[in-house]
Amino acid sequence: MLSDILDDLNEPQREAVLHGEGPLLVLAGAGSGKTRVLTCRVASLIQKKAAEGREITALTFTNKAAREMRERASRLSGGRLEGAFLGTFHRWALDVLRRWPKEAGLKSRFSILDADDQRAVMNRLVKAEQLDPKEFPSRMVLAVISKEINKLHSLEDFEKRSASRRREIARLWKAYEARKKELGAVDFDDMLSICLRLLQSKEVVLKALRRRARYLLVDEFQDTNRVQMELLHTILGEEGNITAVGDEDQSIYRWRGAEMENILSFEKHFPGARVIKLEENYRSTSPILSLSEALISRNIKRRGKRLFTRREGGESVRLFMAEDERHEARWTVDEIEQMMGEIPAGEIAVLLRTNAQTRPYEEELTRRNIPYRVVGGLRFWQRAEVKDALAYLRLSVHPEDVVAFERIVNVPARGIGAATLDVLRAHADRTGLSLPAAARDLPENLMARARFSLERFFGLFEEAELKREELEAADFVQWLLENSGLAGLYEGEEEEKIVRRENLRQLVAAVAESTAEDLSLEEFLDSVALLEEGESDAAEDCLRLMTLHSAKGLEFDAVFIGGLEDQLLPHSNSSGDEAGIEEERRLLYVGMTRAKKRLALSAAADRFLFGQRKPSSPSRFLDDLEGAGLETIGGAPVRHSAFGSSMQQESAAWDRSSATRPSGGASGRAGSTPSRTRTGRKIAAAVVDEDGVGWRPGDRVRHRKFGRGIILSCQGRGPRLKLVIFFDVPGKKTLVPTIAKLEKI
Repeated sequence: MLSDILDDLNEPQREAVLHGEGPLLVLAGAGSGKTRVLTCRVASLIQKKAAEGREITALTFTNKAAREMRERASRLSGGRLEGAFLGTFHRWALDVLRRWPKEAGLKSRFSILDADDQRAVMNRLVKAEQLDPKEFPSRMVLAVISKEINKLHSLEDFEKRSASRRREIARLWKAYEARKKELGAVDFDDMLSICLRLLQSKEVVLKALRRRARYLLVDEFQDTNRVQMELLHTILGEEGNITAVGDEDQSIYRWRGAEMENILSFEKHFPGARVIKLEENYRSTSPILSLSEALISRNIKRRGKRLFTRREGGESVRLFMAEDERHEARWTVDEIEQMMGEIPAGEIAVLLRTNAQTRPYEEELTRRNIPYRVVGGLRFWQRAEVKDALAYLRLSVHPEDVVAFERIVNVPARGIGAATLDVLRAHADRTGLSLPAAARDLPENLMARARFSLERFFGLFEEAELKREELEAADFVQWLLENSGLAGLYEGEEEEKIVRRENLRQLVAAVAESTAEDLSLEEFLDSVALLEEGESDAAEDCLRLMTLHSAKGLEFDAVFIGGLEDQLLPHSNSSGDEAGIEEERRLLYVGMTRAKKRLALSAAADRFLFGQRKPSSPSRFLDDLEGAGLETIGGAPVRHSAFGSSMQQESAAWDRSSATRPSGGASGRAGSTPSRTRTGRKIAAAVVDEDGVGWRPGDRVRHRKFGRGIILSCQGRGPRLKLVIFFDVPGKKTLVPTIAKLEKI
């Protein structure tokens, strides 16, 4: 019933849910219940019989947000969502292109290039164009191309505007487009840009999609880029119904092409729009909200709202001023240890501006045996063995998938190296065949061993075509892993092989789950290809280390934000750029408003970062928080030199913080390694190497080339012992101690 949907809503939420026709902008402050408003609006449209499921399209940016939206809307509508689309922009665009590939100028069974595939293609193009890969790294070239596409700039426009080095990028862009066409593939930017061209050129497609989007809802509207806005305008036409939900104060993706102007000038884009503000926060305590408001109110480019909560009480927000990054990490982990009895580990997060800051925290957490996970590390679907297995699946479904063929034709090794591939590419160029087809053609100038290997390779896929008909999907995948030789690569009891075997088992399980949801193997592969859309898996019950960008959309009982220093937060990339400084302020605001009960900030007087140790200046954002109830530990906040203070005053403030720093215990002795932590946890027992030397996680070591480091874990023992070590400069390395000649320090 409609009353059940409306019962738990406050007045502004109810107004938004019951809005009738015409454009609506819901300005939803952090923790104000935006997902509830979106899902309740979908359900109310169905309950009021204002629309059927097939007339509703709701778009968001991450798979996690899409799942949550679907589950809630389905529950609220009594399962009456049939025909509705609730998913990401890219999922929606892919569905359109799969339905009308010919009209979009694509092959009927086009493949999708993920980020790794894109870089592999671009690396080859850089080499083919005889350019220096150090001057034209694939990531940089692809980022430039992506930025241009998302601003609706064509290759021709770019070529006209290009000078010197940019002309080379234009050449690479042209070659990249040609290569994708040869491969019969699209990348993520293509999904949206090709879809836009399709809608603008094919009236029959546009009419069909307009029927599906009589009511169009958009989540995280502040993150839309120019292509997405043009898509929305094209779908809606003159009289469409759009409900946009967003918050300009949480716009932190300018570097990915997001245009905050879209939400700031919503009424210009959609004349006659109604604007409703959601300002009641259900997440954070009053001290956290007051401090967050003091920060974000300094931004000029914002529509403005003032969050409030009905929750009483709450601890003050604290700022710890440390001597260096190790002291900062020790204090943070001290605080975490003290609260772990009352707050679950999974409800605690350490948020940082860059991944490079995690090292001292990882060392400290490892030393004290506190489980943690670095969010944004290598994800399951990006692991080499999983990507190899997916490539085998892709080639079994799409026999002309060039990217998949190139990845696995010599995995496991079967004597098909670079020289053989050159022969095959030359044959493909002469005959006009795709690379897989050219390989199946077995050109005469192939070496005997390569010919035999290719015959066996394609024989596997001929048999696979039959097996796909005979076996359930999960059983087929297991068969393919075994008969391709992939499973055999990871036989043995070494820890790495065990982990990789388990990853392949998890892949089989994922296929089984997708079959239970009535997905075909092709649909499963499409869904995996879309898993790069900003999703972080937060299911494990352990502490999280993550960047501030990764924390968007999440919430925790306790949040620690480290590195409040100029050149770090705000980042050096934003120096002299007022728009960049405002985005950095929004980024800190997003981090602060992730906290439900406790929030602590910290900074260091000097820091080893990016290969150098340098003195630090306190973040200018600390000035914004002055007088807003921030409790300082270890010294008083000082004003930034840009606002009238001298470096000597700053240094004196840091000296005061060091002088008042707690001494003794884990915070006072940088080099001590007690047998137990303050909470009584035992330190891991030493593992003995071939020479009888004992090693354990937490030991500090020195290497003649890599310098100082700390042992993170020990793998094996005796002559098979390997140590995983975090070094100051090169980062993580795995070494055999007897060969590496490590010195304990």
